[in-house]
Amino acid sequence: MSDLSPAERLAKLRALEEWLAWQLETTRRKIRDLEVQAVEYVVEGEIHKGHPLGATVHVAGCTTIRRETRSFTAEEARFSLSKDSRFFHGCEDCEPGKSLGLTAG
Repeated sequence: MSDLSPAERLAKLRALEEWLAWQLETTRRKIRDLEVQAVEYVVEGEIHKGHPLGATVHVAGCTTIRRETRSFTAEEARFSLSKDSRFFHGCEDCEPGKSLGLTAG
């Protein structure tokens, strides 16, 4: 049998539990990061020069795209939606902000 007292065994198990919880959260964060990188984004040009909505960021393959697009990396899409929101906005149908972690979802 174990030469540790119940209190010592409990302390070791709690330490193990904390470490496993940390490992699980680290793994989940890596999965989320890779999921974001795996999604492709495109930007659809503004309706016309000076249009107040500006350009639209989409998840690639969105069915509401009507104009020419160009590819965007996840980093470009995140920057455009969070820092350059005067000119870029997210599509209301495919909601790229959700997959980028910018909005709840």
